[in-house]
Amino acid sequence: MPGYIEDRWFKKGPPDPATGRATRAKTARHGQGKRWRVAGIPGVRDRSFEKEAQAKAWLKESATDATRGTFYDPRDGNMLLDEYVRKHWWPNLRKAPGTKLSMQPRVFRHILPHCGHLSLNRIGHDEIRAWLTRVEQDIDVNTVRTTWRHFSSIMQAAHKAKRIPENPFRDEDLSPPAAPPSKAKAWSQETVAAVRSELPERYQILLQLAVGAGLRQGECFGFSPDDIEDDDEIAVTRQVVRVGGKLGFAPPKGNKVRTAPCPPELARAVKEYAAAHPPVEVTLPWVDPDRPSLDWEKRPTRTVRLLVTTPRTASLSGGAMNRSYFDERLWKPALAAAGLIPPPVVEYVQPKTKGKQPWRRVSWQMPREDGFHVTRHTFASIVLSEGETITQLASWLGHSDPAFTLRTYVHFMPKSGKKALAALGSWMVSPGGHSPQILPSGAPEENEAP
Repeated sequence: MPGYIEDRWFKKGPPDPATGRATRAKTARHGQGKRWRVAGIPGVRDRSFEKEAQAKAWLKESATDATRGTFYDPRDGNMLLDEYVRKHWWPNLRKAPGTKLSMQPRVFRHILPHCGHLSLNRIGHDEIRAWLTRVEQDIDVNTVRTTWRHFSSIMQAAHKAKRIPENPFRDEDLSPPAAPPSKAKAWSQETVAAVRSELPERYQILLQLAVGAGLRQGECFGFSPDDIEDDDEIAVTRQVVRVGGKLGFAPPKGNKVRTAPCPPELARAVKEYAAAHPPVEVTLPWVDPDRPSLDWEKRPTRTVRLLVTTPRTASLSGGAMNRSYFDERLWKPALAAAGLIPPPVVEYVQPKTKGKQPWRRVSWQMPREDGFHVTRHTFASIVLSEGETITQLASWLGHSDPAFTLRTYVHFMPKSGKKALAALGSWMVSPGGHSPQILPSGAPEENEAP
């Protein structure tokens, strides 16, 4: 067994001249600090104890755990959660820049302010329950569930780093709040037409791409007419993302490149739009999910002929669409004009600095379900209403698990039970067209002796 125990108060002295027996001599540390030190275990820091029995027990347990690869040093768990996140977990977190940007407020506003003062080894069942009770006062259930996953990821990383023996979030008695029941919302054909008519002509094709091919908003912004293959398919290979106020190209969500359908009418609409608004070559950095920490200036660039751009092609984005601009200046006004949401509330706020003009603040009351993503749900509802399979829809949408697609869109599926009832009913009719006689229980069948 690796390792040994050192007596820090006494050392081996010269033999006794009279008896020849070994003697002990006091060390310079005699009487100071803890007497017994365990050392020599590979990968394990030395540790001192008051009593020799404690040192022997530690040596035996630690050497065994070190050999198995399961050793953890309780002293490493004394680090505060705030220090661990800021110095170790967050700087080395390998996530796509957009994902990391969305995680930041949840970690630094809803986890660290409440639990950052606790050491890692003090976060357990009671502390997590107390945190959950507190954070539910500030944020909605869906955000709580997402923040719960982030907190669990932090503690799992601490466990893998052998700072704590286990992830307390794995306690079977702990669970995040249940997700509120909700159904994906889809628009009617009339609603789609109404909103499209209220968008500026330059941007109406975006709605057609989303409803006709199931593209996400960023994928619509990153669409090129060159992506249409054989006039009936679209190669979905990129999206426009916003990272720290800057725009870039990136793979589709989850790095899932896919093929989406392209109805002939959509292909024709794209050609007509391109004739009226020639595509513009836009060069942006490529945000590679496999290299999330690469400096923005060092990222390779890609040039794409984008179908839809802003009139300001000389801007830093090269004319690529900005999600914030589209949502606030185009999408929400179109919804209001179509009667789907109320008009905005306009306020004039007086700056604290004297002499400056009041600035105009516009506030919209738009349900989350009426965001641009509703067009993707509408695509799914159209596909399923015509009897397409969940597996095919999942492929078109870029879902890796068809079960997720089924859970999300099952309410869009036609009542397939009607077909089953008709089939079962046909078996209840004899070949001659008559319903078979159903005998009471225990009655003798035809040609059977009573």
